[in-house]
Amino acid sequence: MFIKTKGFSATELDQFLTLQRTCFRIQTEMARELEVGVTEKSVARELFRRYRAAGAGNFFHLPVVLFGERTGLPGRWGIGNFFPRDTALKEGDAVILDGAPIFDGFMIDTSLSFSFGDTPAHDEMMASLLVQRHKIRDAVNSGASFLSIAEGVAADCAALGYEGVHEKHPGAVLGHRALRLRWPRGWRLRGADGVALSWFLMKIGLSRFFARQSPLWSRHATSDHAPTDGLWMVEPHFSNGEFGAKWEEILVIEGGEARWLDDTPPPAASHEGAKHPAHTMWVQRGAFAAPENRFQGKCPGSVAFYQCLAKY
Repeated sequence: MFIKTKGFSATELDQFLTLQRTCFRIQTEMARELEVGVTEKSVARELFRRYRAAGAGNFFHLPVVLFGERTGLPGRWGIGNFFPRDTALKEGDAVILDGAPIFDGFMIDTSLSFSFGDTPAHDEMMASLLVQRHKIRDAVNSGASFLSIAEGVAADCAALGYEGVHEKHPGAVLGHRALRLRWPRGWRLRGADGVALSWFLMKIGLSRFFARQSPLWSRHATSDHAPTDGLWMVEPHFSNGEFGAKWEEILVIEGGEARWLDDTPPPAASHEGAKHPAHTMWVQRGAFAAPENRFQGKCPGSVAFYQCLAKY
């Protein structure tokens, strides 16, 4: 079996947990170190370097860094809009750091959202988002279908006056499968692992034309089935029109029973009362300024930037 999606051993789950914590640590340290004036591109480049230093051999997708209004995915939003811009960080900006490195075949995907400054509206949005953490798990355990759970998140979002912009993500996903790749490091397609991406595209196609279950969890008809065993990267993303916020972490489903891989990852820890550094970084910040741009003059646009980054 070259790609594993379920039936993970305790040892494998421990490794997923260790690597998820590693990714959150990298994002949290990055959050603490930001300074006014750093750009999305410079932070994405630094995250890429830190994932590599931690042992990432490839990526499901390259690091995503969004500042300010872009955290809410405004307007007509396509895949290319996720690519980092020369947008500079300002006081009070919402920030999203998202990365999906692959470590020795273990695919991890985490997101950290915070405000670069004390912003009560952002705190309120994150609190609303983190309520979904309990509701999604409990809904799986009640036997609700993936489709009905996604519709419930959308209804809650609308009732709060937010837009569920996870539906602007590729595949309009609330979540997607996590994998273990038992394959030599795959080729790259604009920075993405070619094996993982090809597997997803194949499975998505089969689900649409042959009534097979999709590796995506969304409000589409392909999610109208009971929750599927395995590991799921869950990522609700809300926007109020001015900024957005999200979280992403691994949900474990075994025998129809769901639990979070980590009881208190950074976003949940802050919600449960722990004083997490990512939510006090506006007091502690100041260690990271934009490094010299090694791609200066070679990667003028965002697509070209990712193409250059993917070579390293």
